[in-house]
Amino acid sequence: MFETSGSASYTAVELDGSLHVVSGYYEVAEELAAPQPQVPDEAFKAAMRALAAGVVMVTTWHESRPWGLTISACCSVSVDPPQILISLRSSTVSCRSILRDRRFGVSILGERQKSLAELGSAVGAAKFVDDYCHDRGHDESPMIADALYHLDCEVESFNEVADHTVIVGHVLNVVYSPVETEYTPLLYFNRAFWSLGNEI
Repeated sequence: MFETSGSASYTAVELDGSLHVVSGYYEVAEELAAPQPQVPDEAFKAAMRALAAGVVMVTTWHESRPWGLTISACCSVSVDPPQILISLRSSTVSCRSILRDRRFGVSILGERQKSLAELGSAVGAAKFVDDYCHDRGHDESPMIADALYHLDCEVESFNEVADHTVIVGHVLNVVYSPVETEYTPLLYFNRAFWSLGNEI
């Protein structure tokens, strides 16, 4: 605390890396309790719509049948050990099944699989994908036929963030599809599915 030439005393406090001079402890408390400015929802959504991403189908077993959820929130974490990250709404069948079984698959979709991607992203609809899968048995994750690649994963760790669960998967096996060189990946951009354009 320090005093000016007048009779009032002041306190210097640091908030968010900046020095603030206030006239008393009540003002300090008010500054600490003041709500922080929030990013408008629409601004955040607009920014995320501009982020183009690859499209994958996360596969699990549900009621002894293959189940697939379409997402674009998927990325690599490390090469050694091989790990990937996916983010799913915590309330989904897929998320509950993955955390129960500790296993899941990730099929990287190609541009010809837009209709499958739409099936796997339909809100509130059943997402059984029996007709789209190779028959691999229940010991492995369901694999989408003609996907560019398929990754068999086991859950390494998970963390609940807001209404989603972020899952880190350890990749146990990578299955290459012979169609990989014949067509390009499916992309998601501005709330629509796209195919890959020319390299620049």
